[in-house]
Amino acid sequence: MTTSGTATWNPGASSIINGALRLIGAIASGETPPASEYADALMALNGLIKSWQVSGVHVWAQAEGTLVLQPGQAQYAIGVNSADHATGAAGITASTVLAAAGAVQVALASGAGIAVGSQVGIVLDAGPVFWSSVVSVSGSTVYLASALPSQASAGAAVVACGAPFARPLKVSGARVVDPATGVETPLIPMSRLDYANLSGKTAPAGVPAQYFYDPQLGSGVFSVFPAPAAGLTVVRFTCQRPLQDFSSQADTADVPQEWSSALRFALAVELGPEYDCPQARMTMLKGMADEKFAVVSKWDIEPEGTATSPFGQPVYQMIAGALRLCGAVGPQDVPRLGLVDNAFTALNAMVQSWQASGIHVWAEEDCTLFLQPGQVRYLLGAGSPDAATLSSQWVEGALAVSGAAGAVQVSAALAGVAAGDRVGVWLDAGCTFWTTAASVGGGTVTLAAALPSQASAGARVVSYATPLIRPLRVPAARRCRLAPPGGQAIEIPVVPMSRLDYAAVPNKATPGTVTQFFYDPQLGAGVLHVWPAPCDDGSALKFTAQRPLTTFATLASVPDFPDEWLAALRWNLAVELWPEYNGARGNPAQYALLKEEARGKLMVAQGWDREPQSVLFGAGVGPAGRSG
Repeated sequence: MTTSGTATWNPGASSIINGALRLIGAIASGETPPASEYADALMALNGLIKSWQVSGVHVWAQAEGTLVLQPGQAQYAIGVNSADHATGAAGITASTVLAAAGAVQVALASGAGIAVGSQVGIVLDAGPVFWSSVVSVSGSTVYLASALPSQASAGAAVVACGAPFARPLKVSGARVVDPATGVETPLIPMSRLDYANLSGKTAPAGVPAQYFYDPQLGSGVFSVFPAPAAGLTVVRFTCQRPLQDFSSQADTADVPQEWSSALRFALAVELGPEYDCPQARMTMLKGMADEKFAVVSKWDIEPEGTATSPFGQPVYQMIAGALRLCGAVGPQDVPRLGLVDNAFTALNAMVQSWQASGIHVWAEEDCTLFLQPGQVRYLLGAGSPDAATLSSQWVEGALAVSGAAGAVQVSAALAGVAAGDRVGVWLDAGCTFWTTAASVGGGTVTLAAALPSQASAGARVVSYATPLIRPLRVPAARRCRLAPPGGQAIEIPVVPMSRLDYAAVPNKATPGTVTQFFYDPQLGAGVLHVWPAPCDDGSALKFTAQRPLTTFATLASVPDFPDEWLAALRWNLAVELWPEYNGARGNPAQYALLKEEARGKLMVAQGWDREPQSVLFGAGVGPAGRSG
């Protein structure tokens, strides 16, 4: 007898689903499920795969990425829609002849790996890296879609990038690469507050030595310190990519072959409550599924030293799955509108209650509050007269000509400002005047209210579009000394105060340099207090805030959660709905099993939702500067 000589078996989605349904007795051997049941099972399978992303580091899902830095830029978005340049592998070469300003073709030492559509970065003599897509390639000469804005001498470094890198779940390590020698120097990882507490994130420019990765929804944010100096700086990083979705019956799982049996049994456990699988059978399947998962998890390790797809489960499908899990509807039934409406309300209530379960890393934001001389109390939330927004949203410029008292038009270069945006003008009197932009055109902004006093040419002007939503918590803050012309902003950590500490301050209006803050999360708008009172308008308060989780507006809404939380949402919603649809007639053992599974999925997701913490030493300071 001989062996087959092959080792490529890997079942598709239909085989996994049919096998799971047979395990729970929903279909017999040789049968196939109806289309509606298959669609429900495929949704559950995708949710299961996404929840497995947080079960640990999967060695087959470890990927290497390359991020090309821009001189002076400290933060970079990594994701398929990012304007920054992260890719799987980048080719580095050099130009062979001088390319003048306005040139659209560049001769390279090597054109290997460069194709039409590639993104090419060229280090200009002026310092920055100019990026353009490639429209054609002839030998080692590339033709660009955009002309060079300034000269690039012969020998200038050129880097070529392929497809954008998908948002990593985590970045476990990063290294700066010397483009000339290929030598890689490890970067030191930072926690969120370690990075937030840096006083000058873009100055002085140099060779990056530290990094912080923030896995925000949509695109992750990779921050380096210090910001790179002029020239080409390349960072290679090791990350955990998302596991790919199932989109058709023929798709195979984005897991190794040895995980196929564990996947089939885990899906059977996931589907069992929807089909009223008997208690004894469910207990047996759960035990076998846990055992198989434990075996392959132990195999999925290595010695010490995910391409992504927008799965994004809509609310209706999540509600329908939860109603099936708790027995409110049958496996092939379409939930009635009344059931869906009740479940919709319960889902929003459950998600809002989860806000109190801890700080979710994807819901932490860096914000800026512009301080006024003598003002110690600021409102944060919709309708607030005070000026606060996300740090990434405000833009700064300067008046081109003086604005006299009573003027309603100011001349300033503000990138992206539009009618309806809030605009702040720093007055000669030493305070900031805030209003809205009535219209914008040709570098001139027409204000909704006239300047109360003069603002000289060169005065600072700031605008932003969206005011800050009331934060749930403000765990840390820094006083930001706004950058003078041609200079750099400096950030200094300030100390959080308790309610009683702030209340005990005898003279809250004492002027000085802000060194402490207290945040009071009142209904409607939160109240942020600073002490001492600011003595001028040259500072802002930058702070880390936990934003509220977005509620579901319609049945087509996508949860304000990463994909790996979707299974936890579905199962916990089923637990939330159980008393409404079972009551005294419900099976307590089945409810206990459902609740145990839901609690387990929530604990796994919460255990993943952590990041490294800072270590701070000081009286009255809790872990990572978080009080309480």
